[in-house]
Amino acid sequence: MDTSRISRIALSATLAASMLAIGAAGAQAKPTKPAPVVVSKGPIEVNSLSGAYLAAKQARENRQPDVAAQYYEKALSLDPTSETLQQEAMFAYLADGRFAEGVKLAAKLANNEDVGKVAHIALGLDALRASRFDAAISQLKLDDTSDLDTLLVGHLSAWAELGAGRSKDALARVNALSGASWFAVFNQYQTGLLAGLSGNLPAARTALNSVISDQASAQTSVDAFLASAEALGRLEARAGKKADALAAIDKGLELAPGYDPLTQLRAEVEAGKKVAPPIENAQDGAAETLYILGQAINRGDGQDVALLYFQFAKAVSPTVDPKLLTAMAGVADRTQQIDLALSYYEQIPKTSPYRRTAELQMGLDLWQADRKDDAKTHLRKAVSDYPNDLQAHLAFADILSADKSFAEAVPLLDRALELAPKDSSTLWNIHFQRGIAFERLKQWDKAEPEFKKALELSPDQPQVLNYLGYSWVDMNRNLDEGLQMIRTAVDLRPNDGYIIDSLGWAYYRLGRYPDAVEQLERAILLTPADPTINDHLGDAYWRVGRTREARFQWNRALIGEPKPEPNVVETIKRKLAEGLGPEAPTKPGEVAPDTDAQRAANEAPAAVRPN
Repeated sequence: MDTSRISRIALSATLAASMLAIGAAGAQAKPTKPAPVVVSKGPIEVNSLSGAYLAAKQARENRQPDVAAQYYEKALSLDPTSETLQQEAMFAYLADGRFAEGVKLAAKLANNEDVGKVAHIALGLDALRASRFDAAISQLKLDDTSDLDTLLVGHLSAWAELGAGRSKDALARVNALSGASWFAVFNQYQTGLLAGLSGNLPAARTALNSVISDQASAQTSVDAFLASAEALGRLEARAGKKADALAAIDKGLELAPGYDPLTQLRAEVEAGKKVAPPIENAQDGAAETLYILGQAINRGDGQDVALLYFQFAKAVSPTVDPKLLTAMAGVADRTQQIDLALSYYEQIPKTSPYRRTAELQMGLDLWQADRKDDAKTHLRKAVSDYPNDLQAHLAFADILSADKSFAEAVPLLDRALELAPKDSSTLWNIHFQRGIAFERLKQWDKAEPEFKKALELSPDQPQVLNYLGYSWVDMNRNLDEGLQMIRTAVDLRPNDGYIIDSLGWAYYRLGRYPDAVEQLERAILLTPADPTINDHLGDAYWRVGRTREARFQWNRALIGEPKPEPNVVETIKRKLAEGLGPEAPTKPGEVAPDTDAQRAANEAPAAVRPN
């Protein structure tokens, strides 16, 4: 069998599966897709203004706010009067959590046309956290605001009103906020918190129930929906209304079964324990506003603003909420700042309902940071600590499979199947991962039924279609069906260079070399640096007589990413010197012979494909 190609598909599928490995410890605390790790380096010593400024700009573009802040600090020491430097440094300081330093610059820039709004918000939050509530309200009076700004400063001002003892004015401020249709869910949630903290339980119940009684609210903000269920559950439990508390909590669990904060709260209510209130004070309320709105925009281009909101929330509240740390760790994960992400996860208390997700994500992060032994030790302990936790078993199995420790992964996947609900959307993936493990262990009689079961449960999974279809073609079995499976996978993922490579290489194995060239040329356009695709295209070119182009592709394979393993390098060098040997025909049911040693020796890991 073509172990090069199958091993490549296996590792791609295994690492991609880590996206499915961890369920919501919070609905928004999802595992991050494995990505190439950027090792953050501290600032290099610079002694010129231009050098410090350019280095700071580069660090900002690289989304390294800590490094950027240090370079801006150096630049300001060389030119403390530059307003441009002050503006950019203010953002860098605030994004890095250097709130006090950011506020000092904000005081100088409050009237600046470009950054005045952010400066006033920072000053308002500084006043609010110091319980100077009227000063906060004054700073938060902004003109010409966007919808998001209007909602943010309106809610923050409401919390300042409540802090000043004016609960009616606080509720009136939120009630007066109008604008986009999506305001409603955020306004109702904040009303529920404000009313609850001020002791107006009827108003709190009405507002929070209005959120959780409409599942459409979750389409606007799943965070606000789940937080409303939790807040109402806490209010009712503290009021002695156990049944109503459980009903509110269950509304949230209908949306996100297994959501750790709600499952832990439910257990506390069931046991009759005294539960904490949703919000302790005005500062906590302001932090919650910033967190909820930050999560609403925490994707794509909004990620930088979300991080700013999270840092504001961290600064304004006397206590740091674990869910805020989880969100900040998630941003660090997505920007490939692995060490920073780990530092946030480590701050989450052991007793927090967010700790389980933190533990599992830390294991995946350690793996991506190439601390593989630490990752395995960490996830092995997680499985021991959470013996009945499906996600812990899947996360550890994924890591072991990526490490080619398939024999150790199989019992974890067996246990995962026992733990998974029969209607779980992850069942197909568990069968798929078991199929990969069995195939890698050369137990095809066990692997094939797993792939078929995965497709039975979820027929249109391109990874499974690709894997099973290619395996059949590679073994010279079920050729028509296998080839059709790969074609279907390509139709489902028309821009996936790796799957198109499968189709091209399947044609190659079938001796359809012109078709192989056509598909492999498509694949190389989508994934130009991948060494395996370059190598495959080189082989196909050779078979159609394009020998000069073949050698060009083999040379490219030697410098591609990830680097080929040493035995593969030797094989490619041999092909460069000698070309390919003659073809050897096969009979139906026979495994196609490995005409070059690479087909038997190459176990190079695949690049992680985008999902």
